[in-house]
Amino acid sequence: MQRTSRATPHVYAATSRALAVSLAINLLLLAVETAAAWSAHSSGLLADAAHAVIDLAADALILVACRLDARLPPERRPTYEPLALAGLGALLVVTGAQMIWHATNRFATPPVVQPGAATLALVAVTLAGKAGLSHWMLRKARETGSALLEASGWHVRTDALSSLLAALAMSAALVGFGRLDDLAALAIGALVIRTGVGFIRRGCAQWPALSAWADRSTRGS
Repeated sequence: MQRTSRATPHVYAATSRALAVSLAINLLLLAVETAAAWSAHSSGLLADAAHAVIDLAADALILVACRLDARLPPERRPTYEPLALAGLGALLVVTGAQMIWHATNRFATPPVVQPGAATLALVAVTLAGKAGLSHWMLRKARETGSALLEASGWHVRTDALSSLLAALAMSAALVGFGRLDDLAALAIGALVIRTGVGFIRRGCAQWPALSAWADRSTRGS
């Protein structure tokens, strides 16, 4: 499959458009999920909403990297993509650690999850939106051969899984298992850290090619 390191301007343009669409949809889903989290006082949903904020940062960061790399000659690509992936990974690791810390502290207090029908409906909308978005982005990644778009699509799919965990925990709270909400927050935090480590590894894997280009440039000068 063709990758963005030697992608054509058409691939960069298609990737940029898809990332812009993802940014807009994730912003809408964040608003829906935040409303559901505050309505239900759900630790799991709040953790997932925090993850959604990172999704927005991820889309923005990768979109900027895509557009900057598109301006470079083919032999200099990717220059910004490894930085974007590694930076995003570090941000995810920190965010996941904060989620775990917050959920651990909540174990000292009684669970106060109060899910209602409207809240569950909002969660269902969010879950369906993320699942649909990830499927669309991964299909676009296959069509264009864009590594950036593939990474972003898998990130959204991971976020959809975390939303599913939060929804299941809220459903359990309806029958008296409110503590599962905090356990879901712990699981989501661990999932976010795992995703972040994957992004860091992916960014670092591209550094040898970037270093080789820098060495050639130095020798040429």
